[in-house]
Amino acid sequence: MDLLYKEVLSVKNMVKDSDIRKANPWWKSAKSIEKDDKIEEWKNSEIKYDSRLRHKIQFNYAANNSVFYTLRGPRQVGKTTLIKLQIQDFLKNGINPWNIFYYSFDLITSKQELVDVIDAYLRLSKRQRTNERTYFFLDEISVVNDWANAIKWLVDNKRFQNSTTLATGSQASRIMNQTEKLPGRKGRTSGPYDKILLPMKFVEFVSISDKDLAKFISENQLLSSTHRIKKFSQMVAKEIPKDIEELNDNYLDDLNDYLYEYMLTGGIPKMVDEKLKTNNIEADLYTEYLNGIKGDWQELKKKETLLQQFCSAIIESYGSSTNWDNLRKSAQLSGWATAQDYGLTLKEMLVTTIIQRYGEKKKIPLIAKDKKFYFHDPFYLHIFNSWLGSKDPFSLAEEYLSDEIRKSSVVEGVVADHLIRWAFTLSENKHGFDYGNQLMFWKDDKNREVDFVLYQQDKFEFPIEVKFRNKVDTRELGGLTSFLDTTGVKSGLVLSKNELDERKDYLFVPTSVFLMFI
Repeated sequence: MDLLYKEVLSVKNMVKDSDIRKANPWWKSAKSIEKDDKIEEWKNSEIKYDSRLRHKIQFNYAANNSVFYTLRGPRQVGKTTLIKLQIQDFLKNGINPWNIFYYSFDLITSKQELVDVIDAYLRLSKRQRTNERTYFFLDEISVVNDWANAIKWLVDNKRFQNSTTLATGSQASRIMNQTEKLPGRKGRTSGPYDKILLPMKFVEFVSISDKDLAKFISENQLLSSTHRIKKFSQMVAKEIPKDIEELNDNYLDDLNDYLYEYMLTGGIPKMVDEKLKTNNIEADLYTEYLNGIKGDWQELKKKETLLQQFCSAIIESYGSSTNWDNLRKSAQLSGWATAQDYGLTLKEMLVTTIIQRYGEKKKIPLIAKDKKFYFHDPFYLHIFNSWLGSKDPFSLAEEYLSDEIRKSSVVEGVVADHLIRWAFTLSENKHGFDYGNQLMFWKDDKNREVDFVLYQQDKFEFPIEVKFRNKVDTRELGGLTSFLDTTGVKSGLVLSKNELDERKDYLFVPTSVFLMFI
């Protein structure tokens, strides 16, 4: 008998049958899903956000193809809600309740207990389960130490036959590092095995905030990848698509207002709902979210005070290029290697993004050069900024955005996040996607800069400059002109606040309108 399984058998009363039944009340009555806390919270929400990612996950395969997915993402972004909505759909579509298993592992730390939980389910459901496909939802599995070896043992010992498994985790590094231990045990699927649930994009935020715009989004297929790729290709060719003109002519003021709201709340459903309901976000929600990040940080054996200082350094340099040593000095860390460790950890946690400098000759990131740091979502910036201050967090966020220079930097961060997601949409190799090779910034030898270069091998290299202000002076576009002269690229894009225009070498498109199309 396998050593791991012997250890499991020796652990008595660690996981109770009653706990497993309690976690799966639909075994007793399929209608019980309607009383689930997450479902009720979703029903009572103003926004009723249902992530598009959920509808892109394929759950049904041939019986001999058992597929194992992971789903990672920041806290409070809706991973458990996604699971419960999927279970609700399964039950409504007549899936046998006993073929659906859910368990949250947030209080379990050992791989032995994980195996015990799965075996307990298989024992309890043996008579009621049908020969149809089984669906395992293993929530917060990243809490379990060495969870991948437990999954490996379960797969090898045929516990996951004819099944689809979705395992989630907020601790992104534990998900990423552990999944590498499952070669050949994830089944076969055309899409990526490792899913990422991020805060909602601007177009999703708008669609739940405005019925007229939601209708425009639907009628013009703005959530269709095929349609958006077509429109983006027109912009790369220096053409203004007709629906961009229509959106600009009829909704620009509204979209700019919504972009300001998005800069306050970000795309985190709970915060968006709170703002819509009360026109405010209470301080305890900032604290709750910050405590989650701090908890993950402490799990990684890193110092909380240094996290505060490091994020302060990122905020100070926001939108500007910097390097590890400058961040070290600003955060008063012991060495640049510590700054690098902290920066890469925050990137793994999906809190920040790192944009490398573009080497136009070899079309690669110059990782030894300066880099730019942004927060994945505007709300993360406000979380850390409030940690540094003593004012009410929401008032502090409004105060931060009252400064036009800081507001422009926040907009730049929003554009960075959306371009990363857009690069993934455009990528043909989604299994091996790395945004660091596809989205960069550029500088010439006179320090003239282009905010972003979106590069797709053998397709295009497209410079994008963010100028979120009422009037853009073309003399400010020296970096863009220099890039076009240096590389021979035919055109670029300037993201303005209000201007939509076709110039000799580039398009002007309002930022809020552009964000609706990527």
